[in-house]
Amino acid sequence: MKWKFNNKYVKAGATALAVIVLSLLFNYRLEHKKEYEQFLLMIKNTLFPIVIGFTLAYLENPVLNFFEHYIFTPIGRLIFKDEGDKKKFSRGMGIIFTLALFLMLVIGGLYLVIPQVYQSLINIVKEAPNYYDHMYEWMKSFNKKNSEVGQYILMASDRVYSRAIDYLNNDILPNMDKIVSGITSGIVGGLKVVLNVVLSVIISVYVLLEKEVLVAGTKKLTYSIFETSVANQIIRGVRYMDQVFGGFISGKIIDSLIIGLICYTFMTIVQFDYAVLISIIIGVTNIIPYFGPFIGAVPSVLILMMIDLKYGIIFAIFVLVLQQVDGNIIGPVILGDRLNLSSMWILFAILVGGGFFGVPGMILGAPCFACLYALVGTISRTLLKRKNMPINADDYYEVDYIKPESHTLVMIDHEPVKKGTAIFSFDRHMKEEAAKKRRESVLKQRAEEALYREKKKKLRLDDEDVEDDEDYENKE
Repeated sequence: MKWKFNNKYVKAGATALAVIVLSLLFNYRLEHKKEYEQFLLMIKNTLFPIVIGFTLAYLENPVLNFFEHYIFTPIGRLIFKDEGDKKKFSRGMGIIFTLALFLMLVIGGLYLVIPQVYQSLINIVKEAPNYYDHMYEWMKSFNKKNSEVGQYILMASDRVYSRAIDYLNNDILPNMDKIVSGITSGIVGGLKVVLNVVLSVIISVYVLLEKEVLVAGTKKLTYSIFETSVANQIIRGVRYMDQVFGGFISGKIIDSLIIGLICYTFMTIVQFDYAVLISIIIGVTNIIPYFGPFIGAVPSVLILMMIDLKYGIIFAIFVLVLQQVDGNIIGPVILGDRLNLSSMWILFAILVGGGFFGVPGMILGAPCFACLYALVGTISRTLLKRKNMPINADDYYEVDYIKPESHTLVMIDHEPVKKGTAIFSFDRHMKEEAAKKRRESVLKQRAEEALYREKKKKLRLDDEDVEDDEDYENKE
C-alpha cells in the first residue's frame, strides 16, 4: 500500500512547530529576563569588533581599489613577471597605504581638533558666570519693555540657576567617591574600547586581503541553499544595497565635510568664538538627513547667544541659508537621487529609525528603508506579472476595482468621483449623483467577486473529489 505525502499537511505542521518554538522562546525571555539580557550583552561584546572590522573594510574598500588598480598595479607590472606576485604586491601596498591614509586622517584630525575643542569647552566653563550675567542683564532690559513676560523669564532663570547650584552641592559634591569610581570604570571601559578598535583594524585588514574569497564563498553558499533564480535575485538585491549604502554614506561624509569647512570659514571671517567646536557640531550632525541641521544649530546658536544675542541671530540666519544651499546645490551634486525615495518616505524612515535605534537609526534609516522599498517593489512587480496585471503605479490612478477572474482594470467612469470634487461640492445634485455612481460600482464589484468565489469553491470541491478518488484507488 502506498502512502501519499500531502504537501499542505507538511506546511501546516511546519507552521505549528515554528509557532510552538517561538512561543517557548518568548516565554523563556519573559521568565529569565536578566539571563537573556546578559546573553545578548555577551553576544554584542563578542561581535562588536567583528562588525566594526567589516564596516571599516567596507568603507576603506573604494580607497584600496584606487591605490591597487591605478597606482600599484602598473608599478607591479614593471617589477614582477609572475601574475601572482603582481597581485600580492599591489594588494599589500594598497592595504598599507589605505591604512596609513586612514590613520593619518584620524590621528591628524584628532590632533588638530581636540586641543581647540578642549580649549573652547574650558573657556565656556570659565566664562559661564559672565554669560549668565550677560543673559540676566538682557532679560532685565527685556523686563522694562514687557513687565509680565520679563518678570516670568527672570523667575524661571533664577529657578534654573538655583536648582543647578543645589544639584552641585547636594548631588555632585557628596558623591565624589562614586564619581571617582565611575571615572575609574570609565577608564577601564575606554581601554576595552581601544582594544576593540585595534581588533577591528586587524579584522578589516584580513577582510580586505581575502575579500574576493569571502564574496565567492558567500555566492557559493547562496546558490547551494536557494534555487538558482532566487539566488540570482538575492545577489542582485545585495548589489543594489551596496550601491545605495556605499553611495549614500560616502556622499554624506563628503557633504558634511564641505558644510563644516564652509561653517568654519564663515565663523573665521566674521570672527566668532568657538569656530572649530561649532563647525564640528554642524558638520557631524549634518550626516543626519532633515533633522541633522536643526539638531546641530540649536546648541550652536545657544552658545553664541550666551556671548552676544546678535551673534546667535546672525549665525541662525547663516545656518538657514547654508542648509538651503546644501539641500538645493551641494547635496544634489554629491548625492544625486541615490535613495530614489520621496521626502515623505525619507522623513518616515528617519523617525522610525531614530525611535528604535537612536542616532545610528536616524543616519542609516533612509538607506535601509530605500532597500526595503526596492525589495517590496520587486516582490509586488513579480506577483503582478504572474497575474498578468500592470506593474506601473501610474496605471492604477483612476482604477475603481479589478475584476477578480480576468484581472481586468475597471476605471472610474464618473468625473466627480474620479476627481474627488463631489465630496467638497455644495451642489446637492452632484453629491447625490456621485453617491449613486459609487453605490452602483460597489454593488457590481461585490456581485463579480461573489460569482468568482462560487466558481473557485466549485473548482476546489471538484479537485478534492478527484484526490479522494485517487487515494481510494491507491489503497485498493
